[in-house]
Amino acid sequence: MSGGLSVELINKRIEDVEQKIESQQQEVKTLETTIAGCEKKLLKAKDDAEKAEIEVDKKLAEQQLKKAEAELKELKEKEKEYRTMLDKAMTLDMERTKTEREKANLRKRELEMREG
Repeated sequence: MSGGLSVELINKRIEDVEQKIESQQQEVKTLETTIAGCEKKLLKAKDDAEKAEIEVDKKLAEQQLKKAEAELKELKEKEKEYRTMLDKAMTLDMERTKTEREKANLRKRELEMREG
């Protein structure tokens, strides 16, 4: 009878070991599922980070574009001012030249009148 007990005991131990193996296999599956979930989250986080980086780059580019547009507008205004100043200077120069020519013609006439 002692042999029967030991067979039952052995069978019980085998059963316990098989249950532990099953339990550990289930735990491994759970861990694999958890790891897969974490990998998915990591990929999503990387994707989100890339999108955020693209968004930051896009915002930076938009800011640079706005800055460049503002600078261009300012330069166009300065160009307009300079052109206005140049036009005024050219007009004044033409008036001065005209006045000088008129004075020269008057002097010439005066000389002609004195001589003639």
